[in-house]
Amino acid sequence: MEVFSIASRGPRKDADESPASERRSARRVPAAEMPSISGVRLLPDDVAATLVNISATGLLVESPSALRPDLKIRIRFEGTFSPALVPGRVVRCTVASMGPDGALRYHLGVEFNSPIALADPAPAVGPTSPAVGPLAPTAGPLRNRW
Repeated sequence: MEVFSIASRGPRKDADESPASERRSARRVPAAEMPSISGVRLLPDDVAATLVNISATGLLVESPSALRPDLKIRIRFEGTFSPALVPGRVVRCTVASMGPDGALRYHLGVEFNSPIALADPAPAVGPTSPAVGPLAPTAGPLRNRW
């Protein structure tokens, strides 16, 4: 059976691969770990989008507008994130959800024209976090009995 991809307009090269295979080359950082990004706007139409995750090579946003793959856009980051404006292109667009009013929301995968410097977020360690010492050795291998 041949599987087609809308983004590439033809047969997928990975049709025989399992969906769990990972082909990404850059680590994705969830939006919650990027407090320096308070918002995302997609230009030239100035569409407000919600950041899902970001990496040095691209990002995933949720948007009320569907954008066609291969469309060249610019991403404007609101907040203190630098760079504030990054050129890129839409590599995929899929329906993410439907609101109670019937309006569709889309996930847009955007590839940056060139990698950006993405500072690794600091681990969340608060003053109330207990100090954790080495774990005690276990008596043997653990087995799942399910």
